[in-house]
Amino acid sequence: MMPMLHTEVHRESISQPLSAEGLSVLGVDYLRLSTADSGDLFLTPFGVQFPEQLSPENWYEPAWFNAHRQRLGGTSAAYRVPTKPVRGTSLDLVVRFNRVGEMVPIDTQTMCEYPHTEFNGPFEEFSLVMALRAMRSEVSPARIHVKKPLAIFSPGDWLQLWQTGRRELVFTGKQARHPGVKMDIHRRYILLYCWIKGMDAVQAAEALGLTGGERNSFLAGLTLRAIRDLNRRGFRMIDIKPHHIIVRVRSDGSLFRGPDGRPAYALVDYELLERFRE
Repeated sequence: MMPMLHTEVHRESISQPLSAEGLSVLGVDYLRLSTADSGDLFLTPFGVQFPEQLSPENWYEPAWFNAHRQRLGGTSAAYRVPTKPVRGTSLDLVVRFNRVGEMVPIDTQTMCEYPHTEFNGPFEEFSLVMALRAMRSEVSPARIHVKKPLAIFSPGDWLQLWQTGRRELVFTGKQARHPGVKMDIHRRYILLYCWIKGMDAVQAAEALGLTGGERNSFLAGLTLRAIRDLNRRGFRMIDIKPHHIIVRVRSDGSLFRGPDGRPAYALVDYELLERFRE
């Protein structure tokens, strides 16, 4: 049975913070705000600067969320959503429903090559992204640009397993490998990132008017470069593809480039990001 689409917003999920506490999970510091519906909002060091904008009532309120969300490409439930302005300040968010414990929709060849593949849990993903942001290599001292992790929101509503699509064995296995992370298999975990300006490599190729071999060379070159940059830092992205690489095209039709003269890029979509050793 297919799981119920779990992105519908219910009014009982909207709540006001009741209490706060600091904690550290997998090397990332959070300020946890408890909410009236027994939900939790975990603010990262980037997110604590905008507690009001990131409060659920300022982006997840049903009328606002359903009217302003823009569905993003890919197999995940991910949206671009602006927050309501608070004292003149609004944030442009990427809102993604975490798929920990769900079946990974990758091709048979990739699954055979990486049989361990599982979706990252919410705190695991933020830990990896924070580590990658800080990581530099001897070959390439510059950072790999990624989205800023702002917060994890877990609404207080309780779902049946058939509604979440999670597999209990996979979920409990993930918990066992990260015993310091307390997750509830019956609750949703929504990741909030800061939107990165630009377009993905496929869109950029079209904007630049590239076709045929020139287009293929552009996309392959960017993808291989991203793979090498990740590997030099001890990371890999199992499902990396041109759609996960964000570049900027200037008004004059040229690509924005870094100090080394090569196109500057950022990586997005970290559900299958992982550390590895050769």
